[in-house]
Amino acid sequence: MHDLTYAKEIVAAVTEKMRTLGRDAKISAVNTAISPLSHVKSETLKETFAALVKGTPLEQLTLNVKTLQLDMKCSSCQAGFSVDKPTFLCPKCHGSSLTITHRREFEIESLEIGE
Repeated sequence: MHDLTYAKEIVAAVTEKMRTLGRDAKISAVNTAISPLSHVKSETLKETFAALVKGTPLEQLTLNVKTLQLDMKCSSCQAGFSVDKPTFLCPKCHGSSLTITHRREFEIESLEIGE
């Protein structure tokens, strides 16, 4: 379900950007990032996006997806650390009382534009 929401957001952002570009400019790729807690896998997002743009001018667009890191803090030892997949133990003291200090679910990082 989230994959469809993210795919629609990508289409909307690319469509809006295309309106501001000159006629000869072309968007060739979209670089996105998803949280390991988003319940969306990169393959699923790519498949959903491909199905959504099939038969449209965006069909040739490459969708690149990377996993964001989560910034966490241990309540026991106060250590801060980053992870790229969910974890339940502090790497320093092995405590289990963790707080996510910075988290983004999804973002469009950049568009690759060529002539």
